[in-house]
Amino acid sequence: MSAESVHSEDQGSGTAADGTVVNPPRNVPHWTGWLLLALGVLTLPWTANLAVYLPDKSEAAHYNASWVGFDLLLCALLIRTGWSLLRHRAYVEVTAAMTAVVLFIDAWFDVLSAPTAKEFAVALALALCVEVPLGCFCLWVSVRAEYERRRREELMSTLVQRLVALNRRSPARKKSRLP
Repeated sequence: MSAESVHSEDQGSGTAADGTVVNPPRNVPHWTGWLLLALGVLTLPWTANLAVYLPDKSEAAHYNASWVGFDLLLCALLIRTGWSLLRHRAYVEVTAAMTAVVLFIDAWFDVLSAPTAKEFAVALALALCVEVPLGCFCLWVSVRAEYERRRREELMSTLVQRLVALNRRSPARKKSRLP
């Protein structure tokens, strides 16, 4: 496999038997990868803030460590999903779906574990304005990426069928030309 074909596969394009370039439709906009990468990076300072200001205990040992670890997982998933989108990596739909689930879980536990009315209001506002919409966005990315993957499979299957058909016709032509 040449470097050009690897680059071509990485970009999600293929070459038909007749030499035409076949690009599958891009169903997930390019900016989504940048957005998720930026959100993942921007979540890191938030997690550092949690590590400093959350209490050590709240009816659970190592309360702050559990939330910081959970938010680090969320950061990693946001960054991985954004990077996968930008690099056109296979199975980005899996990391996008995982990110959505972690966002929904984070919203749920933030709201339900808020000890005071003021913290409850802040957690509810963050859940309704940030975490749930971002989780829905990640689910949208997941569905669109899965659709794109299936279309790419169909295109590749069509290309292989064309190559097989051309290969079957080729020996027949050569034989008919012989005296």
